[in-house]
Amino acid sequence: MTSGKLLLQAPLGYNPTDQGGVISHLTNLGLVGAHYGDTPVAYLAGPKFLQLITFLGCSPQLQLEPPADGSQNFCHIRLHGPFEKPRLLSAANTRPPRCPACGKGLAQWHQMEPIWRNGNSESKIICQSCGQSASPADLDWRRKAGFGHYFIEICGVFPEEAVPLPALMESLRGEGAPWRYFYLQDW
Repeated sequence: MTSGKLLLQAPLGYNPTDQGGVISHLTNLGLVGAHYGDTPVAYLAGPKFLQLITFLGCSPQLQLEPPADGSQNFCHIRLHGPFEKPRLLSAANTRPPRCPACGKGLAQWHQMEPIWRNGNSESKIICQSCGQSASPADLDWRRKAGFGHYFIEICGVFPEEAVPLPALMESLRGEGAPWRYFYLQDW
């Protein structure tokens, strides 16, 4: 089983105060099913999970039921947030983000990573190619990291093999800004 994850990232201004409302929406949508495990934010895949997430490749391996050994090595869903301050989620597969002005990779981003992970979005990075300064929210993370207040994590999928379908993304959007998605490996 993979340690890969697909993460759905809420728009930066989305900071739900009612976690129950979010869970109710995801349940009604069919993305999440029954509560799972000891934490209040983990769920089994819902009845419409495979109609909301498509899997690429010739024969994807997907285990939707918890294994008998009690491990976490299966596809399930976890909610992260809302965080008081937006934070960076990154992992071993995260590559240098691109500058929003010139598109060049920002190789020095690792110096900012611990600061951004702790919710300090005021700290900006300066592009060595064009001199533009940018916050982590402005960067192009190339679907290898995300920055926000709220995330939906889909565990147990190979990065870039699972893709959220437009119906899911539109339902999450509702009347607000669009959601994004990205992949983490070994997070």
